[in-house]
Amino acid sequence: MDDEKILMALSPLDGRYISQTSELALYFSEFAFIKYRIRVEIRYLLTLSEWRLIRSFSKKEKDLFDYIEKTFSIQDAVRVKKLEQETRHDVKAIEYFIKEKLTDTSCSDMLQYVHFGLTSEDINNIAYSLMLTDAHKNSILPQLRMSINHLSAMRRQYKNALMVAMTHGQVAVPTTLGKEFAVYIHRLKKMEQTLVRHRFDAKLNGAIGNYNALVFAYPHVNWIRFSALFIRSFGLIPNLITTQILPADNFVSYCLLIHQINTVCIGLCQDMWLYISRGIMIQKKEKGEVGSSTMPQKINPIHFENAEGNAYVANSYFELYARKLPISRMQRDLSDSTIKRTIGTALGHTLLAWKNIEQGFKKISFDKPASLEEIDSHWEMLAEAMQIYFKLHGDEKGYEKVKNLLQGKRIDKKTFQHLAAAYPALAKLTPADYSGLAKKLSALSKKNLYDYSRDRYAVGRRRQRKDS
Repeated sequence: MDDEKILMALSPLDGRYISQTSELALYFSEFAFIKYRIRVEIRYLLTLSEWRLIRSFSKKEKDLFDYIEKTFSIQDAVRVKKLEQETRHDVKAIEYFIKEKLTDTSCSDMLQYVHFGLTSEDINNIAYSLMLTDAHKNSILPQLRMSINHLSAMRRQYKNALMVAMTHGQVAVPTTLGKEFAVYIHRLKKMEQTLVRHRFDAKLNGAIGNYNALVFAYPHVNWIRFSALFIRSFGLIPNLITTQILPADNFVSYCLLIHQINTVCIGLCQDMWLYISRGIMIQKKEKGEVGSSTMPQKINPIHFENAEGNAYVANSYFELYARKLPISRMQRDLSDSTIKRTIGTALGHTLLAWKNIEQGFKKISFDKPASLEEIDSHWEMLAEAMQIYFKLHGDEKGYEKVKNLLQGKRIDKKTFQHLAAAYPALAKLTPADYSGLAKKLSALSKKNLYDYSRDRYAVGRRRQRKDS
């Protein structure tokens, strides 16, 4: 895009961030929406012929339909928009465009069957589901997987990297950076699995969902079966009982799943921001990059901040969809139309968020000396171990004893060892010894998690005992 057009773009997705979001124009631009609807209209006409409701088409005629769809150009879209200005109706303009293309061909006798017996929403809802299916498969899911893969690489790299864990913003106990990354990976992968299984639905049943015009024209046809097979031919799930519009429940379910993923990503970005703020994560210096207009020492965590902001913007759209789109007055009203046209914007901000997370991980690394320094100044992290030790040795006031000694205090190694001198097991304890199963948890494979969740290890042990 020319710099002038970028500078004059109304939306940042089409201006400032165009290089990162332009791929979605293939699915959600006005051009794309028109092209997908033409595909549905042409496929419907061919299906009427396949069902012998209109005459058969020759191979040459079928090739013509294929040519109209596959060679649809910007110039063609401009023509559709001109027809829309005349008709004041976007789908009628598409119908007239197809008729223009067929007028001087052997298919001119079939013009009356273009958009035959359908309402605009029959075309629009299928087009939207196809747009979402293609964007999901080609952009959304691949980018999510790339972000998860970068996070997984960080988990493997830092599975043994000891650090201070905090609860309520206060020093708690030791953990490893790899285990903290593993938590986010585990959450995102479960959502990814659900996302992979999602399939969009669609409907084709006329003005209010009763096939009125179609049944009047061809009362002998099983229109429910026709509708189901037609929708399945696109790889979509048929919704056979609707009003004029496709209920938005399936669409909203998908959006809320993306919303949930974005919410997890917001938490991840905030944690990364805090790790950088604490100084245990280092950001790479980029040549020529400026962190502040007045403070030259700064490297701002801009990728994580950008990702957080864009995820919030995207989620505001998804929340709107969940509140509004499942509701339509009587058989339909048009308030949903302008709202659904923003889905590309919502997914654009989502894609931008995920790409920034990926870029953010490329620019950071763990600062082991800084983390060890932080650990060394917080040996009060072992207070939990002390009170557990006292309880194990019969001191029912073990918790209270340690509370009186350490609550609200920061202690170093020397002080801790002095307090624990009378207890050899405690005196030898270090923060590195008190990270629990953090290292093991960060290395658990998908199979390990599957086995544990279904108690397959216990089953194996019972079999061994029985065999012995």
